[in-house]
Parts: sequence; C-alpha cells; structure tokens
Amino acid sequence: MRKINISNCQTGMTLGKAVYYNGSSMLIDAGTVLTPSHLAQIASLGITELYIQDNFSEDIVVKDVIRDITRLEAIHFMKQTMEKYSFEGMPPSGNIISIVDKILNDILDSEEIIVNLMDIKTFDGYTFSHSVNVCILSLIIGIKLKLGQAELQELGVGALLHDIGKVLIPTEILNKKSYLSNDEFEVIKRHSKLGYDILKNIPGISDKSALVALNHHERCDGKGYPMALNKEEIHLYSKIVAVTDIFDALTSDRIYRKKIGTFNAINYLESINNMLLDSQILGCFLNVIPPYPIGTEVTMSSGEKGIVIGLNKSHIPIVRLNINSDGTSKYPYEEINLESCNNYFIVSSC
Repeated sequence: MRKINISNCQTGMTLGKAVYYNGSSMLIDAGTVLTPSHLAQIASLGITELYIQDNFSEDIVVKDVIRDITRLEAIHFMKQTMEKYSFEGMPPSGNIISIVDKILNDILDSEEIIVNLMDIKTFDGYTFSHSVNVCILSLIIGIKLKLGQAELQELGVGALLHDIGKVLIPTEILNKKSYLSNDEFEVIKRHSKLGYDILKNIPGISDKSALVALNHHERCDGKGYPMALNKEEIHLYSKIVAVTDIFDALTSDRIYRKKIGTFNAINYLESINNMLLDSQILGCFLNVIPPYPIGTEVTMSSGEKGIVIGLNKSHIPIVRLNINSDGTSKYPYEEINLESCNNYFIVSSC
C-alpha cells in the first residue's frame, strides 16, 4: 500500500484504505476499484491524498499508530460532542476518559511507537480528526517522557479536548475560507478561555486537563495567549500539546491553505525551538516521527521517483525506485538504503 496525491489517482486503481466523510461515515471501502464517480466524490470533500494498493506496493505494510476502530470511535465521539454541545452539553467525564484509555492502550500495545498517522482528512472533518491526532501524538510524547498512567490519562483528556472552546466560536469565523482579520483572530483566541471554562466545570476532569485548553497557545518566550505566560509558568501538558497542535495543523489541508509534508513541518518546528517551544519535548517528539514515513512517494536528487518502503533506526529511509529521471517506468524496481548511499538524497515528497 502507498499514499499518492489525488492528482495522480486514476480510474481503475484499487483503494488501499477506506475513505470516510463527515468525520467517521464511510464513503468508499478499501479494495474498491475507483471509478470517475468515486474520484469526483473524493475531490468534492477536499481530500488531497489516497492510499492505493497495486503491484508496486502490495508488500508494503503501512501501520497506523492506533487501530482503525479506535480512531473512528474517537473521531465520532468528538463529532457528537462538538455538534451537540449547544443542546446536550458535555458528555460525562467517564465517557471522555474511556476514549482516551482506548487510544492509550492501542499505543502501548504497539511493538514500536513510530508515528504514522494514516487518517485521510477532509475539510469538514478536520476539527474532529485534529483533536484525535493531537491526543495520539501527545500521549506518545507523554509515554516517552515516562509519565505515569494517571498523568497520561490527564494529558490525553486535555489533548483530546484542547479545542473544545471552539464550539462557542461563530462558525462563519471558524470556516472562513480566507485569512482572518485582526478582529476575527481576537474572536478565535477566545476559544482557549472558553474551553477552560467548559472543562473546569465537568466533574471528574482535573484542573491540569482543563489547563491544556487554556494554555496550549502559550509560548516559551512569553508571547503566546491568552495569559502571555513564560516557559516556567506553562504546565508540562500544555507544552506537549503546543508541539503536537502545531505539527498536526501544518500537516493538514485547511480551507485557506495547503498542508506541508512531514519533513518541512519538522524543519519548521526546529526553527521555532527554544524560542517558542520546549526543546526537551520537541526533541522527544522528533525521536518518534520520521521525516519520510513508510508509504510516502518521494523524488530523488537523481530525478528518479519512488516510495519509502522501510526505515532504519535513525529514521533514514529505504526507497524503492519505480520511475526513471526521464519519466519512464523503471523495472525491475531498484531499492536503495539512503544510509549507505551518499550520492542519493530526497528532494521532495508527496
């Protein structure tokens, strides 16, 4: 299985991973041979990438960091929680903690925790999948920092609900297709305090979890919001979510901008390290996230193209080449381990 840009997807290709819409409703199942109608539906949802299965990639196993059933249940939970808030309020803390525990248990059951978030995001389901991804990534950092079970649970709850205050922000601002005005951005910034006010009043949710909603936009240089806290004043959980929130936002397509690849997102995070983010937390995160995850299409310095089929312990890719520099097919395929090939390097990825 491999991930390709929707612009390279053609009729007759076989879908390798199911496509969902509106958060958690299945649109097209895995194994479906794609038709023009399928491609039109996918494009209408703002999906820019798909996983496909073909002879070139049939032996490549791309593992998500949690099970599909867990991810879908968590996304559905966030969708229900945020869409029904004005009528039903927040669900009991026990329901929230149960979702976090399922995500945590899946991560702990993994043989090796290497981040490969496999969800195919749509514009309409971004907020829900973003909340789940931030929870997953934050728990991974918490595990690497050797937090205890109770601490991980608190962190997971805060991460999952870090944006809950957006239920009280006007949808016309949240869904605006162009950049926000200064006044609109000030309205958006209110979601931090609004989220804290929601969470602190739920029995069973700790104040440490609620503080994540309040402080995940604080920055170590004291120039974040809403309280302009300095590094020492920001709780560990909020520092963790500050990293994962930025990373998942950068690597997701938004209504007003295209996503960037994992490699570029990592470079950006490193560029704001120390000044805005906690360097220990970022370093821990970078230890588990490969710049070029398995299944990623890449272009080499030679002009050849291929796919990442494996990673060594330093996250340096093993690439299977299938396209020559002149655009013709390369067969038999050539596999190169970039750790031992100084004359090859990746120049771009899809």
